[in-house]
Amino acid sequence: MNAIKKISGIVWIVLSLAAIWFLFTRAAHELSAVDVKPDKKIFWYSILPVYVPLMLGLTLFGWYALKGEYDRVAE
Repeated sequence: MNAIKKISGIVWIVLSLAAIWFLFTRAAHELSAVDVKPDKKIFWYSILPVYVPLMLGLTLFGWYALKGEYDRVAE
């Protein structure tokens, strides 16, 4: 069971960092257009500060799972 937790920790780290990368590349692509509407700017300027810390929290969760912080201790 502990091996599954460590593998899932790696999965969480990879998925959360991939999500951050996707958010920034998508925002850069949409905001670098010639005619950017204000609603797109408002969207990305409000989404990035919300979702990036959430994804960093998932990265931290995966790091703790990888390091064995959630392993059951034998009593």
